Amino acid sequence: MEQLKRELRERYISTYNECKKFKYFPRAFLDMIVSDSDIVDVTRRLIHKEGGTSGFTTLFENKRMDLSVERIILEPRYRELFTIEDLHAAYDRLNEYKYDAIDEIEKI
Repeated sequence: MEQLKRELRERYISTYNECKKFKYFPRAFLDMIVSDSDIVDVTRRLIHKEGGTSGFTTLFENKRMDLSVERIILEPRYRELFTIEDLHAAYDRLNEYKYDAIDEIEKI
């Protein structure tokens, strides 16, 4: 489980680097993911934030919701780290914003 958490943290770091390519620098996100905090707890705070995060909105505006934590945790390899409620919250947010690849997400 700890190895999977490390992999998720690394995935988020690569996501941050991908964001820089379209001139988006989510520094607060980077600070959260490199902290000593549990990466699952950090993710839960983001996906359950009422109204979403400004970062999610920026990814939506740049048509890069594929880089959102919501999309990443729905990948089959990371699902076991999260509760069904977490996964539904992530899916629902993507669906609410009409994520164009929503049909590619394996059913929860």
